Amino acid sequence: MDILVVDPSKSYRKLVRDILSTEKVGIVETESGAEAFEYLKKATPDAISIAHELGDIDSFKFLKKINLNTRVANIPKFLLTSRNTQSFKREAYDAGFTEIFIKSDFATLKRALKSLMLYATTHIHARVLYVEDTQSTADYTSYIMQQAGWEVSHVKSGEAAAALLDLKPTHFDLVVTDLVLEGSVSGIGLINLIRQSEEGLRDIPILAVSGWNDLLRQVYVLKHGAGDFIAKPFHETDFLARAINLIHNHRELLEARAAQKALYEKANLDSVTGLNNRHYIDEFAERLVQKATSRHHSVAVAVMDLDYFKAINDQQGHLIGDQVLQNVARLVRSYSRSKDVIARYGGDELVMLIEERSHTEISELLARLTEEVAELHPAGVAVTVSVGAACHDSAHIPALVSMLEDAESYSETGQEVTYEALFALADKALYEAKAQGRNQAIVKTL
Repeated sequence: MDILVVDPSKSYRKLVRDILSTEKVGIVETESGAEAFEYLKKATPDAISIAHELGDIDSFKFLKKINLNTRVANIPKFLLTSRNTQSFKREAYDAGFTEIFIKSDFATLKRALKSLMLYATTHIHARVLYVEDTQSTADYTSYIMQQAGWEVSHVKSGEAAAALLDLKPTHFDLVVTDLVLEGSVSGIGLINLIRQSEEGLRDIPILAVSGWNDLLRQVYVLKHGAGDFIAKPFHETDFLARAINLIHNHRELLEARAAQKALYEKANLDSVTGLNNRHYIDEFAERLVQKATSRHHSVAVAVMDLDYFKAINDQQGHLIGDQVLQNVARLVRSYSRSKDVIARYGGDELVMLIEERSHTEISELLARLTEEVAELHPAGVAVTVSVGAACHDSAHIPALVSMLEDAESYSETGQEVTYEALFALADKALYEAKAQGRNQAIVKTL
């Protein structure tokens, strides 16, 4: 991106240069209107910063003259001035300046120039799915996007676009679609398909295009999920500005989500095993148990310890100990389903929250798991686990308890089923497994 700075003051030219010194932007400095005219005869910047007092020509006359150049007429032009009255600002806007900045307000000027650098440039890589059935319009619009350096995939129907999106759901940065298309899927129909699709595709930005420019149609299209609307015929600058804005906003959304995910993982995932951590299980386990019982689902908590893990750390070192933990955690995860929750509770202790398995199924599952851990030999180390589990099956509630309105939240003995109660019973079963020789699983019923 290139910015032309027209200012006889060295200090203000330096100010703009310093503001953008860390950005990937080219700055062309000229001291007078005449020098700027010569530059604009052979080059087209992405924006022009113009001082109010140019010396050799009035800034308003300078603006009027450069706007006769069709290459320059539609690019942003900023006026830098010391005059801060509303009447002067109205006069400057009427003359055609895009924005007006007070020279003493450095912070606002800095934000504006950096924002311009982000949003005004067309020099971004983008992959666009373009849906248009009129070939002449398609040729013109494709040319605009290709000149901006974008990769354009053009199709003529909503059906073809839907098929391509189904094949490459995360490939495109933008969908540009006309509203009237050949085939049975209209532009609105395509927008609806995208917005009702799986995550990853449904958030893709959409620029709707139409030969009709009535307000009702615009509102209708936006309500159905288009990010913006542009009427044909359009100027390429207007089209690119809208498209770039949609692409940038979507990328910022993806970056924000990635940052949010990273924060979530840092707060809720164990860095050694990749499992959920104690914070996660303490925060969400009670809700998960209550959700399961409210749906009349069986629910269980299993607590497992690696036998003599401290000795492994002391004799083999913590790096080997971490490898042992990682391999055991990977095996435990392979025994779980998407609805189950596994967490590293601390040290060598893992916790499983298991839904919709009977007492018999859990007993068999944990027995197989303990046998397979004993055969694992992670990092060449012999290791076993002891497991204690507590199950609640809402199908086995006595008649007296079942008369309660929320009977599914009570055990066979009438005890309320909570994560805390299940964990306490599982922990008790774990110590029984250790007392009986370790390398085994004991399952109790709540």
